[in-house]
Amino acid sequence: MDEIVVGLIRNAHGLGGEVLVELLTGDQDEVFAAGRVLRVVGGQGRGPGSLTLTGARRHKGGLLLQFREVGDRNAAERLRGRELALPAEELRQLDEDEFFLHDLVGYAVVRTDGEPVGDVATSYETGAQLLLGVTTAEERELLIPFGRQLVTEVDREARRIVIDPPPGLLED
Repeated sequence: MDEIVVGLIRNAHGLGGEVLVELLTGDQDEVFAAGRVLRVVGGQGRGPGSLTLTGARRHKGGLLLQFREVGDRNAAERLRGRELALPAEELRQLDEDEFFLHDLVGYAVVRTDGEPVGDVATSYETGAQLLLGVTTAEERELLIPFGRQLVTEVDREARRIVIDPPPGLLED
């Protein structure tokens, strides 16, 4: 069963057990709906394997979440640094031009003329745009904006991204 990480617990908030979560999904209203059961993964230490969401509200660019199993600040503090995940089949089906960022890792990146650029190693969300971290054959990391103005094609079957970079983008 593939799981998708949808949030990162940053810290406890208040005394009642709420946690501040950094969103790792664009579908926050659907994913963080009351009654949803989220798996707790990653991080240090032991804790509950899953949590049942009882409330969510926006706060400082993230969400404050309340879980049935977390009743006080001490329990919330133990969740700091842990990730919240859902089985992939519980998420909505993506449109043809949408992608899970983790699925792009390993895709080959080539120019429109077929010249190889490198392979996607990671992604970065800067707030202003999404950047792909592409590792070249020389082991350099290039940051390439992932948007319609630069990306001309994403071929899921061939696991290839075709880009038309402006002059200087791929230079040192």
